[in-house]
Amino acid sequence: MSKIYALSFLLFSVGCAQFQTGRSYLAEMEHDDSSFFNPREDFPIVAGDSGRDWMSEQERRQRTPASKKDDLDAGPHMLKQELRTLESMQNEDSSAFYDQHKHHLSSISERIFFLKLPVFERQDYLINRGFLPAPKTRVSTPARISAIRKNDVLLGMKKNDVLDSLGKPVRIEVAGNPRNENERWLYRLNGNQKFIYFESGQVQGWE
Repeated sequence: MSKIYALSFLLFSVGCAQFQTGRSYLAEMEHDDSSFFNPREDFPIVAGDSGRDWMSEQERRQRTPASKKDDLDAGPHMLKQELRTLESMQNEDSSAFYDQHKHHLSSISERIFFLKLPVFERQDYLINRGFLPAPKTRVSTPARISAIRKNDVLLGMKKNDVLDSLGKPVRIEVAGNPRNENERWLYRLNGNQKFIYFESGQVQGWE
């Protein structure tokens, strides 16, 4: 029994030795010798980091994916804004061509797609969709040669063929982008005016 008392006294003495002299239990518990990391001292702050440990409601919404309802509400507005931006970026010729044919483009997305096409591809797009007639096929070589010898013009002739047949025009008028080769050539033949109309570089008619 005495051995048990002796062992208990030894353990109690060792435990008490862990407390510093003159310090109470509460003082020991309130003492905090740990340290926390501090911004700019222990780690850098990167762009976009406000340094706060909380976010405002607006910040939270910006960092949270939109709900389905929010996405549906914002979608049409964003598309309309994108369309207005693209329309304002068009030059005079491109804008005139767009205004002439935009009634074929039934949705805002289709108009955006159209305005993002290179200008020289827009007419082909309308032709492929069936909104514009396809250019006439090129005239056969024998018929072309015969017409040139007679100083005549045939549907489907290229501009070089017309130059070979009638020579240089008095005036050339270009509709839209020059790369589309939609033009009207004016000739004065035997005292009379003659207009040759080209679409995509091929003769489509005259008057």
